[in-house]
Order: sequence, then C-alpha cells, then structure tokens
Amino acid sequence: MQQKSGRREEVGEKPNRTMSLAADIGCKITSGELAAGSALPTEAEIQSQYGVSRTVVREAIRHLAAKGLVTVGPKVGTRVREAIDWNMLDADVMRWHLVSSNRRPFVEALYEMRLINEPDAARLAASRITPEQLVRLGEALRAMAENPRGSRELIVADLAFHRIVLEATGNSILRSLGTMIERSLSISFSLSWRQNPQEETVRQHGRVHDAIKRGDGEAAALFMRRLIESAFEDVVSALYVEEAGRTLNSFRDNQMESPLEALSRRDNLT
Repeated sequence: MQQKSGRREEVGEKPNRTMSLAADIGCKITSGELAAGSALPTEAEIQSQYGVSRTVVREAIRHLAAKGLVTVGPKVGTRVREAIDWNMLDADVMRWHLVSSNRRPFVEALYEMRLINEPDAARLAASRITPEQLVRLGEALRAMAENPRGSRELIVADLAFHRIVLEATGNSILRSLGTMIERSLSISFSLSWRQNPQEETVRQHGRVHDAIKRGDGEAAALFMRRLIESAFEDVVSALYVEEAGRTLNSFRDNQMESPLEALSRRDNLT
C-alpha cells in the first residue's frame, strides 16, 4: 500500500485506472459520442466524474494523444482530433471501434483493407511459401475442419491460416499486418462463422491452400478474394441481425409497438 494525494491506493491501481479511463473516453470518441473538434471536460470535471486523481487523468489523456485521438494545447484544452488523424491500426483503437454500437463502418473498412492486401499476398505466397509454412497452413486448415463451429479453437485456426499466408510472402511489413489487426480479425471471424456453414468456409480456405500448394498464384489470389468477399457478406448479415435486434429491444424497452408487431396486428384485424 502507498499513501498518495490524501488517499490510500493499491500498488498497481493507477495503471489500471489510467487504462480504464482512457478506454472509456476512447470508446466515446470512436463511437462519435465525442465528436471531432469537441472539447473534453476539464481535468477537474473528469476527476470528479470518475473519482480518480489528476495524475490518472493526465496519463489517460497522454495515452489518447499518443494514439492520435486527441490534441492538447494551451488555452484550448483537450480536443478530439479528426478521424483521419487516428492510429486506426492501434490495438486499443480497433478494440474501441469494435465495441461500439456503430461498428459497421469500421468493419467495412477492415474488409476493404483485407481485399486490397490479402489476394496479392496469396499470389506471392504461392511462389514463396516454404515447406514448413505449407505444413502449418495445412494444419490450420485441418483444425478449422475438426473444431466445433464458433469455438475459440476454430477462430484461432482461421487466424493462423491468414497469418501464415501473410508470413509466406516473405514481406516483413505484410507479416506484421496480421499481428496488428489480429484483434479485429478475431471479432470479424467470429461474426462470419455464425453465418456461413462450416463445410463451405473450410472448402473456401481449402481452395486457397491447394492453389498455393501447387504454386498457382493467380488462382490463389482469386480464391482469397472470393473467400474474403464471402466472409464480408456473412459479417454484414450478422451485423444486420444484431442491429435489428437492438432496434426491436429499443421498442420493447420503451414499451412501444415495433413495426413488425404493428403489421402483424393489422393483418390479424383484416
């Protein structure tokens, strides 16, 4: 235990409080609740609202500033920066986007980025993959087939498959891409696996594997593109169901009649 600022704090408490505060403000920024150009509350207001010390507030703000979310200046205080200035590949920034109720635009951007990079990565992998990498790619494919749909093991195998393809390009920047977006891919993969039959998804990955194995770069690129496009359709379907569910719950919470219920009642009356 240590004495600080008139209160007793557990050792290690401040970092946890700092990260918790940064995450809460970060989520408000990425969700749009705190719009670009808007000013954050003052240090004193944040201290009062969250029950934290001034040091915790300042460290949390520095954390957000390092990720490009806010700017701090004399007389103007702390303001939210434009989204174009955010470090979108930062693990925290991605996580804050993905827990937002309005995460669909970010997911769409993620898949657009994948379509730009992964088909060409598969093309390169077809000519550069090592025997050891090819063995691991096959193991990941088998794990996708053997583990239950939606299980953690299946998601891990799916991630491994795509990371091995990026690794097999021999390009260190492309290899790092898999690490940077792993958290986002984990969530988007879990959404797509809810929609697509497991056998079909395994078949799609199998076509990529087989094309890479026989050194057919054009086929590998084509099948990777089709795989990602299919996964994107599945994710959009999952998000549509999710958004529809929130809308229905909102009607129920407000004790209002949903459009579907109103239509059903009208049909029954007629």
